[in-house]
Amino acid sequence: MQPPTPARRGRLGFALSIVGPAAILALLAYLLASHGHGIATAASRTSFGQLVLVTGLALITLLARTEAVVSCLAAMGGRPRRRDIHAANSLTFLASTINHYVSSIVRAALIRRIDPQRAPTIPQMIMVDAATSLIEALLVAILIVASASALKITWWLAALVLAAGVGGLALALAMRRRFGRYQLFRGLDVLAHSRQRSRVAGLMLIVICCQVLRTLIVLRAVGLHPSLLQAVATFVAAGVLSSLFAGPGAGTAGGPLIVFGHRSLAASAAAGLVLSITALLAGIFYSLLGGPVFLWRLRQAIRSPTRRAIT
Repeated sequence: MQPPTPARRGRLGFALSIVGPAAILALLAYLLASHGHGIATAASRTSFGQLVLVTGLALITLLARTEAVVSCLAAMGGRPRRRDIHAANSLTFLASTINHYVSSIVRAALIRRIDPQRAPTIPQMIMVDAATSLIEALLVAILIVASASALKITWWLAALVLAAGVGGLALALAMRRRFGRYQLFRGLDVLAHSRQRSRVAGLMLIVICCQVLRTLIVLRAVGLHPSLLQAVATFVAAGVLSSLFAGPGAGTAGGPLIVFGHRSLAASAAAGLVLSITALLAGIFYSLLGGPVFLWRLRQAIRSPTRRAIT
């Protein structure tokens, strides 16, 4: 039996990115139909101030993730302007809410539209996202070890996850040292750049803290009364769903169902919906800020003699 080709694996990943969100959305639709009143009651306990706060925290995570991209591109040298990266990323997040597999492609393409000379290639941007994901994964692995009891997983499995996080980072560093002369692997330069690597780690820590805090606020608002470890477990569960196949939107909605579904389906579904909707609102607000800047820069790039010479 022949191993799957890269094209087949790509099609499988894309199919999972469609089937995963559809399955979670179908489950939420079923819960809305069968427990609609309970979900509405639980969601209505969330005050306007809490909604504004969790939306603001979601916006901070988007800004921090963009700054992580800025640091990665700075480690490569000759990065595009910070303003341009934010403008492109503000539109990228809306696309990645539906399908996170396309985020690297969309971001690289948008940056290239407004700064073709300094924009990274699509493969380089994929490596940039891989580098930030590895750093974030290591931090999340530490959280999994800390919240192993709340996740109801054995200590050795938590230790295995941590070892995988360390191993993944070590493998990426080895690949960067071995193949650093190739342009593709310049996206991993941040892992060897101590200052920018520390900055990305700090930004990912901000992302995790904001996500855990907003999860804790929403879970308490709908009446689930979680501990801090349970909030961490919910964030981790949502992250696993998002990374495997569900995408950020559906993964965020499904996280509370995994941890609290046995306690209250209505309240956990309400928490998932509130978290998902506020994340979407943050993405829309970010795009409203960055979209006009992108269009302005696009017009400038089209009129630029350098752009006409390149094209």
